[in-house]
Amino acid sequence: MKQILMYLSLVFGALLISACTSTVVNNIDNSSTFMDNHLTSKKVEMAIKKGSSKRGWLVKKHKMGLITARNNIRGKHLVIVNISYNKNGYKIDYKDSQNMKYNPSNNTIHKNYNKWIANLERDINYELSLSGMNNVNSTTKRKINKMKKGHKYGGKFNIDGKTIYIKSLIPYKSGNRIASNIKAECTIDQQLSNFIKQYSQEKGINIKFKNNIRSNDLQLKVEIIDAVSRGGAFRGHNKYVSIRGKLIKGNKSYGSFEAARVSGGGFWGAYKSSCAVLGRTVKALGQDVSTWLYSPINNAKLGDIGYIR
Repeated sequence: MKQILMYLSLVFGALLISACTSTVVNNIDNSSTFMDNHLTSKKVEMAIKKGSSKRGWLVKKHKMGLITARNNIRGKHLVIVNISYNKNGYKIDYKDSQNMKYNPSNNTIHKNYNKWIANLERDINYELSLSGMNNVNSTTKRKINKMKKGHKYGGKFNIDGKTIYIKSLIPYKSGNRIASNIKAECTIDQQLSNFIKQYSQEKGINIKFKNNIRSNDLQLKVEIIDAVSRGGAFRGHNKYVSIRGKLIKGNKSYGSFEAARVSGGGFWGAYKSSCAVLGRTVKALGQDVSTWLYSPINNAKLGDIGYIR
């Protein structure tokens, strides 16, 4: 009898734990939320791509009105969703997952799924709000970009089968105010290029180092804008690195971005050097850039760029 009671208590405990970590899948329906914003399907599509890129979602357009987004969180949890859209809004529907305890019989999943989808919705809504308030047409934007950057925006670009070149050392912006000890003691310029290449290749993007890049080469042009190192092992770290870049060939630009990552040191932060913590930021930036490169768009804001403005 005692064994039966013990068995039942274990089963009940397991069910209770499972119930605490699982929840019903939340599909998002914003299909008519933005119908008063005078948007187009193309603008909604771009907003979805921009919003998705902020937290590492990889997007793939199947046809007009349907995008698949996937996110591999910490290399352990894979989430895939379908995003259908038109000029009035969009929907996010669960498609597939791995290591998320998904139960199709009762449509439940690990509770973190709904948090990640809520963040995705928030990021997309933010971009849609910006699109709705922006009255500058696409022709004017291209003219402005050409005047500012010296490159004409080339529009949508498919990287499949292309070789992209990047410098083995990412240059610092001319006239930057980055502390000399960061440049002398740390190797973030080399680390950043290595991480961009590593994570891009993991996504199937053919990227190579080349320091004598020619005008007819497809180039990922990146520069380090700022690197700040405050605090230390005993006071706590407060560090960030910001970068910007664009994908260019000749006088055409196929997308541009600004990105930043902030770090307080993470686990065992008090035992890490300043260079090690800065290294964490450029590692995250490498992931951000590779995600953007998978589906490049213009004027993307990546990582923690919003926190340092």
